[in-house]
Amino acid sequence: MVAVQYSSSLWGARPRGPRKMSVAIPRMQPSGDRLVCRTLNPATEGLIPMVKSGTHGHMIEVFHNKPPKWNEQIGAFVLNFNKRVTQASVKNFQLTTSEDPDTVYLQFGRVGKDTFSMDFRYPFSPFQAFAICLSSFDYKLCCE
Repeated sequence: MVAVQYSSSLWGARPRGPRKMSVAIPRMQPSGDRLVCRTLNPATEGLIPMVKSGTHGHMIEVFHNKPPKWNEQIGAFVLNFNKRVTQASVKNFQLTTSEDPDTVYLQFGRVGKDTFSMDFRYPFSPFQAFAICLSSFDYKLCCE
């Protein structure tokens, strides 16, 4: 299970620039099992309400996209993908934590016209990483 939430960056009077992304996943337990999150009311007891209320503690892990830096030379926002991403795209992102902003847990970016690269590490499962990357293709999520 995974929860992905987007919000827009305000540059001037309307949303423009890189979008902000928050991701919540159930935390892995010492036994190696993922914490099971089942609720009858996801709007008030799900992963996103837990993040918003700040009551998630040891139950979930929260990730945020690394904010890109403005590059005056090329006139665009940039991130260092260590040569794994070769083309600019609004879909490109890197996920980090507040506690360790230098460690990238998931990165996704364009490498060709219809080709993308996805790199992930623990604690993400392949299914979670792929689902998060797929969510970036919905252009209506804070990109208009």
